[in-house]
Amino acid sequence: MIGVEILLVLVVMTAIGYPLFVQPKAVEVTEDGDEYHRLVSAKESAFVALRDLEFDFKTGKLDEEDYDQLKSRYESEAVAVLKEIDANQKPTDAIFCTSCGAKAEAKDKFCRSCGSHIPK
Repeated sequence: MIGVEILLVLVVMTAIGYPLFVQPKAVEVTEDGDEYHRLVSAKESAFVALRDLEFDFKTGKLDEEDYDQLKSRYESEAVAVLKEIDANQKPTDAIFCTSCGAKAEAKDKFCRSCGSHIPK
């Protein structure tokens, strides 16, 4: 009986300790993907900063002068990142329904979502 308990403790300790001794696998990223992810991360950071700034102003942590100054700075950063994302996007040949906005294939004559005619 003691042997089973010792074996059970060893199995649990191994299961808990295993992640501490295993090296994580490296993720390969292409340069295009790396730049895109950097831009998306910068966009998300700017939006989070704007949301946090709004919260701090509403809770009284910032006065109006500081709020206006920081808001204009974060908004200009967000606009610059969005423009850079738009400039780096590759054009696609995707077709979308004009009624519901669902993506359609080039061979489709009618929308798969709403049944509207898709003009060519």
